[in-house]
Order: sequence, then C-alpha cells, then structure tokens
Amino acid sequence: MTKMYNIVDMQGNYYKIGAKGNLVAAKNSGEADMFTLREANNRIGGGKKARFYTTVEADMRPVSEAEPTYSAPEYDEVEKPTMFDSLDNDWETTLSKLCYMSSHIQEYQNNLNTMLSDVDREVCDLLHFLEFKELDDSDMLKASKMLQDARRRRREIKDEMEKTALMRATFLDKEFGMKVHQSLEQMERMKCRQYTPRKLTGLFDEQIRQVV
Repeated sequence: MTKMYNIVDMQGNYYKIGAKGNLVAAKNSGEADMFTLREANNRIGGGKKARFYTTVEADMRPVSEAEPTYSAPEYDEVEKPTMFDSLDNDWETTLSKLCYMSSHIQEYQNNLNTMLSDVDREVCDLLHFLEFKELDDSDMLKASKMLQDARRRRREIKDEMEKTALMRATFLDKEFGMKVHQSLEQMERMKCRQYTPRKLTGLFDEQIRQVV
C-alpha cells in the first residue's frame, strides 16, 4: 500500500486543497487532504512559504479503528477524556516541538516580515497599475480580484505577526527556551537509568547492577 501524507505547518495545523486549488487550513486531521510524498512536496513547493510546511504520515486506519469521537448528543453531558487520562503522553515529542519553536521563533518572525514586505510591494504595483492603465471591465475585475487576494494575504500575515509577538512577550523568551531544553535533556537521561539491587544482587546481571 502506498504511504499517504498530510501537510502541516509548524503550529501543527493540517491543510487541504481549497476551492482555488491552493492550500487552506483544515479544521482537523480528519478533514485534511492526503497526498503521496511527491504530491505533498509539489504542493509545498520550494518558495519562501515552503519552510513553514512539512509532511506527516497520514492515519490510514478505517474509521471503525480510528480514535473514537464524541460528537453524539449522549456524550455532551458527561466528562470527555483529555490527554491526561492515560499514561500514553509523548512528553519528549511535546518538548521537542517547544524546543524547535523556541529556537526558530525569531527566524519565523523574520520570514513573516519578508512576506509582509513582498505582499506590500504587490499591493503597490496593483494600485499603480489601476492608476496608470486604462482598463476595460474585464481587466478591472481581474485587477481588483488580485488586489483583494493580496490584501487578504497581508491580513493573514499581520495576524500571524501579532500572535507570534504575543507568544514571545508572554512566555517564549530565552529563559523558556533554556528550561524546555533542560527538561528534554533530563528526560533523555532517564532512558539510561540503571537499577542497583538493595539485597538480592544475584537476580541481576552485573551490567544492570551498575549505576550510570
């Protein structure tokens, strides 16, 4: 069976193909489109926006085997499970994502500034195009749609800039980065722990008895 993949961004949002054939955010992984690896890479492309996307292997399990959902009315009045109801929490992955976010947030903000500058130049060109050209109705409609698209993309970038600035001002500073890196290192060291028997030393191999 060919492996299929989802396209996600650095915040973990999943994507699907929109009405115009471009990538748009999906509500969840179930709504996201699946691609072969080549198709996903072609969709992401190699431009400036490509660095904000990555691919993850899609969940190909049948619906009956997938995680249960809780959309039925009978579940509305009972307590729904949370990520803390079991011992299956992947803390290493969570910390790794936080480490990545902490290490690359400045780069991401720089990229957002570049994207904003690019779209501002597009808007400037379109405004001068409308000013200097004598356009018929068809060209006027085309130019206005291009201007609308550019302005909407500009608003998305501006909103993202505000969100990242809020995150950095609230918690995503150098101290936070040091703490999550230290936590991840300590969890990795936990994998190398060895037990020293208190009394029944003969039950254990010498290698296990030694303390790292």
